[in-house]
Amino acid sequence: MLNQIDDTRKKRAVIIFLATILFISMKGFLSPVVGVGFVLQKEVIGVSGDQKVVIFQSDIEGILAENDSLRLLLPEDSENLQISEITETELKKTYPEIEYIVHMRLCTEDSVREYRVNREDFNILNIGTVARFEVYRSERTVIRRIIEV
Repeated sequence: MLNQIDDTRKKRAVIIFLATILFISMKGFLSPVVGVGFVLQKEVIGVSGDQKVVIFQSDIEGILAENDSLRLLLPEDSENLQISEITETELKKTYPEIEYIVHMRLCTEDSVREYRVNREDFNILNIGTVARFEVYRSERTVIRRIIEV
């Protein structure tokens, strides 16, 4: 009878140990990583089924639009590409899904990465600025939040 109790305690200790290791691993995998990057380019992409179309593209040289009628959705003389809620609603009449992409040169490594962001963060990030941001280890191509610009 004493051996059965000891075996049960050992099994319970092993299960608790494994659960703890799994929890720590998942927490590390899901925890955010801070990055710092220089904003080089911004894109608004329309998605319809399997097709993706670059609607707007912005860099140091200015803003390009897929066509002139879409260009009219942007404010005149705007240097930084920003998409208002009204503009997004208009774009969604043609494209059911809109993606906001920011290309950044990372300060910690000499590489350019592409990140998906929400519309609000897209509007905050201006070409030529440096930003601190968080990404998840599990999803390094999506900016979770902007820490500072």
